Amino acid sequence: MSDAVLQSPLAPLLGAGDQSLKVDGHPVSLGEASLMDMLNLRGNPADTAFSSAVQTVTGLALPSAANTASLRTDRQLLWLGPDEWLLQCPIGQGATLEAALRQALAGQHMAIVNVGHGNTVLRVQGPGAADLLSRGCPLDFHASVFAAGHVAQSHISRANATILCKQAGSHYEVTVRRSFADYLFRWLCAAAGA
Repeated sequence: MSDAVLQSPLAPLLGAGDQSLKVDGHPVSLGEASLMDMLNLRGNPADTAFSSAVQTVTGLALPSAANTASLRTDRQLLWLGPDEWLLQCPIGQGATLEAALRQALAGQHMAIVNVGHGNTVLRVQGPGAADLLSRGCPLDFHASVFAAGHVAQSHISRANATILCKQAGSHYEVTVRRSFADYLFRWLCAAAGA
Protein backbone atom coordinates (compact mmCIF):
# COMPACT_ATOMS: atom_id res chain seq x y z
CA MET A 1 0.00 0.00 0.00
CA SER A 2 1.37 3.39 -0.96
CA ASP A 3 1.48 6.35 1.40
CA ALA A 4 1.40 8.77 -1.54
CA VAL A 5 -0.83 11.79 -1.09
CA LEU A 6 -2.17 13.88 -3.96
CA GLN A 7 -1.40 17.52 -3.37
CA SER A 8 -1.85 20.51 -5.62
CA PRO A 9 1.29 22.50 -6.46
CA LEU A 10 -0.12 25.54 -4.65
CA ALA A 11 -1.26 23.76 -1.47
CA PRO A 12 1.61 25.25 0.60
CA LEU A 13 0.70 28.79 -0.53
CA LEU A 14 -3.08 28.42 -0.35
CA GLY A 15 -3.41 26.43 2.87
CA ALA A 16 -5.62 29.16 4.35
CA GLY A 17 -7.69 29.65 1.17
CA ASP A 18 -7.65 32.00 -1.78
CA GLN A 19 -5.38 35.04 -1.71
CA SER A 20 -7.22 38.38 -1.58
CA LEU A 21 -5.52 41.09 -3.62
CA LYS A 22 -6.24 44.67 -4.72
CA VAL A 23 -5.48 45.96 -8.20
CA ASP A 24 -5.88 49.72 -8.55
CA GLY A 25 -8.35 49.57 -5.68
CA HIS A 26 -10.38 46.72 -7.21
CA PRO A 27 -10.55 43.36 -5.40
CA VAL A 28 -9.15 40.18 -6.93
CA SER A 29 -9.30 36.67 -5.56
CA LEU A 30 -6.42 34.42 -6.61
CA GLY A 31 -6.92 30.71 -6.06
CA GLU A 32 -6.56 27.30 -7.62
CA ALA A 33 -8.95 24.77 -9.11
CA SER A 34 -6.72 22.05 -7.77
CA LEU A 35 -6.31 18.46 -8.84
CA MET A 36 -8.26 18.51 -12.07
CA ASP A 37 -8.11 15.71 -14.59
CA MET A 38 -7.13 16.90 -18.07
CA LEU A 39 -7.17 15.02 -21.35
CA ASN A 40 -5.53 16.30 -24.51
CA LEU A 41 -7.73 15.14 -27.37
CA ARG A 42 -6.83 15.15 -31.06
CA GLY A 43 -8.92 14.21 -34.06
CA ASN A 44 -10.67 15.42 -37.17
CA PRO A 45 -13.51 17.86 -36.32
CA ALA A 46 -14.88 17.55 -39.88
CA ASP A 47 -15.56 13.86 -39.20
CA THR A 48 -19.11 13.82 -37.79
CA ALA A 49 -18.48 10.40 -36.21
CA PHE A 50 -15.60 11.94 -34.23
CA SER A 51 -17.43 15.08 -33.11
CA SER A 52 -20.66 13.25 -32.23
CA ALA A 53 -18.76 10.59 -30.24
CA VAL A 54 -16.97 13.32 -28.25
CA GLN A 55 -20.28 15.05 -27.54
CA THR A 56 -22.01 11.81 -26.55
CA VAL A 57 -19.24 10.85 -24.09
CA THR A 58 -18.46 14.26 -22.61
CA GLY A 59 -21.80 16.02 -22.91
CA LEU A 60 -19.95 18.90 -24.59
CA ALA A 61 -20.11 20.05 -28.18
CA LEU A 62 -16.70 19.98 -29.81
CA PRO A 63 -15.60 23.64 -30.15
CA SER A 64 -14.80 24.14 -33.82
CA ALA A 65 -14.30 27.92 -33.82
CA ALA A 66 -10.79 29.03 -32.93
CA ASN A 67 -10.20 30.10 -29.33
CA THR A 68 -13.57 29.00 -27.96
CA ALA A 69 -14.73 26.54 -25.31
CA SER A 70 -17.73 24.39 -24.48
CA LEU A 71 -18.60 24.72 -20.81
CA ARG A 72 -20.61 22.78 -18.24
CA THR A 73 -20.54 23.26 -14.49
CA ASP A 74 -18.51 20.07 -14.01
CA ARG A 75 -16.27 20.05 -17.11
CA GLN A 76 -15.04 22.09 -20.06
CA LEU A 77 -13.57 21.47 -23.49
CA LEU A 78 -11.09 24.08 -24.72
CA TRP A 79 -10.07 24.58 -28.36
CA LEU A 80 -6.26 24.47 -28.64
CA GLY A 81 -5.86 24.10 -32.41
CA PRO A 82 -7.70 22.98 -35.56
CA ASP A 83 -7.53 19.34 -34.43
CA GLU A 84 -6.69 19.64 -30.71
CA TRP A 85 -8.73 20.21 -27.53
CA LEU A 86 -8.21 20.09 -23.78
CA LEU A 87 -10.90 18.40 -21.70
CA GLN A 88 -10.84 19.52 -18.05
CA CYS A 89 -12.93 17.81 -15.37
CA PRO A 90 -12.86 17.09 -11.63
CA ILE A 91 -10.30 14.57 -10.46
CA GLY A 92 -11.59 11.04 -10.72
CA GLN A 93 -13.64 11.61 -13.90
CA GLY A 94 -10.68 11.62 -16.30
CA ALA A 95 -10.01 7.87 -16.36
CA THR A 96 -13.68 7.07 -16.95
CA LEU A 97 -14.00 9.68 -19.70
CA GLU A 98 -10.75 8.54 -21.32
CA ALA A 99 -11.89 4.90 -21.41
CA ALA A 100 -15.30 5.90 -22.81
CA LEU A 101 -13.70 8.14 -25.44
CA ARG A 102 -11.27 5.39 -26.49
CA GLN A 103 -14.16 2.97 -26.87
CA ALA A 104 -16.38 5.45 -28.76
CA LEU A 105 -13.52 6.51 -31.05
CA ALA A 106 -12.06 3.03 -31.67
CA GLY A 107 -10.80 2.68 -35.22
CA GLN A 108 -10.74 6.43 -35.85
CA HIS A 109 -7.69 8.61 -36.36
CA MET A 110 -7.37 10.19 -32.90
CA ALA A 111 -5.14 10.59 -29.86
CA ILE A 112 -5.97 10.95 -26.17
CA VAL A 113 -3.26 11.83 -23.63
CA ASN A 114 -3.78 12.38 -19.91
CA VAL A 115 -1.97 15.64 -19.08
CA GLY A 116 -3.67 16.53 -15.80
CA HIS A 117 -0.81 15.62 -13.52
CA GLY A 118 1.49 18.02 -15.36
CA ASN A 119 -0.79 21.07 -15.12
CA THR A 120 -2.85 23.08 -12.70
CA VAL A 121 -5.50 25.78 -13.01
CA LEU A 122 -5.33 29.15 -11.29
CA ARG A 123 -8.58 31.07 -10.75
CA VAL A 124 -8.36 34.86 -11.08
CA GLN A 125 -11.67 36.49 -10.11
CA GLY A 126 -13.01 39.89 -9.25
CA PRO A 127 -13.38 43.39 -10.71
CA GLY A 128 -9.59 43.76 -11.01
CA ALA A 129 -8.92 40.34 -12.59
CA ALA A 130 -8.49 41.55 -16.18
CA ASP A 131 -6.18 44.38 -15.08
CA LEU A 132 -4.05 41.98 -13.05
CA LEU A 133 -3.62 39.53 -15.94
CA SER A 134 -2.86 42.33 -18.40
CA ARG A 135 0.14 43.39 -16.29
CA GLY A 136 2.02 40.37 -17.58
CA CYS A 137 0.10 39.21 -20.65
CA PRO A 138 -0.08 40.87 -24.09
CA LEU A 139 -3.72 39.87 -24.68
CA ASP A 140 -6.55 42.39 -24.72
CA PHE A 141 -8.84 41.37 -21.84
CA HIS A 142 -11.55 43.94 -22.57
CA ALA A 143 -14.98 42.31 -22.36
CA SER A 144 -15.78 43.27 -25.96
CA VAL A 145 -12.73 41.36 -27.23
CA PHE A 146 -12.21 38.49 -24.76
CA ALA A 147 -15.75 37.43 -23.86
CA ALA A 148 -17.06 34.55 -21.78
CA GLY A 149 -16.24 31.23 -23.42
CA HIS A 150 -13.15 32.55 -25.19
CA VAL A 151 -9.79 30.81 -24.85
CA ALA A 152 -6.28 31.99 -25.69
CA GLN A 153 -2.83 30.48 -25.46
CA SER A 154 -0.28 33.07 -24.47
CA HIS A 155 2.05 33.82 -21.60
CA ILE A 156 1.78 35.63 -18.31
CA SER A 157 5.16 37.01 -17.38
CA ARG A 158 7.37 34.13 -18.56
CA ALA A 159 4.94 31.28 -18.00
CA ASN A 160 3.11 29.74 -20.95
CA ALA A 161 -0.59 29.61 -20.17
CA THR A 162 -3.98 28.73 -21.59
CA ILE A 163 -6.45 31.36 -20.44
CA LEU A 164 -10.20 30.73 -20.35
CA CYS A 165 -12.64 33.57 -19.81
CA LYS A 166 -15.49 32.33 -17.62
CA GLN A 167 -17.05 35.79 -17.14
CA ALA A 168 -15.89 38.75 -19.20
CA GLY A 169 -13.68 41.13 -17.26
CA SER A 170 -13.94 39.36 -13.94
CA HIS A 171 -13.41 35.58 -13.96
CA TYR A 172 -10.57 33.74 -15.66
CA GLU A 173 -9.02 30.30 -15.37
CA VAL A 174 -5.34 30.02 -16.22
CA THR A 175 -3.98 26.56 -17.02
CA VAL A 176 -0.24 26.41 -16.47
CA ARG A 177 2.36 23.69 -16.10
CA ARG A 178 2.77 22.53 -12.50
CA SER A 179 6.39 23.58 -12.47
CA PHE A 180 5.38 27.21 -13.16
CA ALA A 181 2.45 27.35 -10.71
CA ASP A 182 4.39 28.64 -7.70
CA TYR A 183 6.27 31.17 -9.82
CA LEU A 184 3.13 32.48 -11.53
CA PHE A 185 1.14 32.66 -8.28
CA ARG A 186 3.91 34.69 -6.62
CA TRP A 187 4.33 36.88 -9.73
CA LEU A 188 0.60 37.70 -9.78
CA CYS A 189 0.68 38.57 -6.09
CA ALA A 190 3.70 40.84 -6.68
CA ALA A 191 2.06 42.42 -9.73
CA ALA A 192 -0.91 43.34 -7.53
CA GLY A 193 1.45 44.89 -5.01
CA ALA A 194 0.92 42.22 -2.34
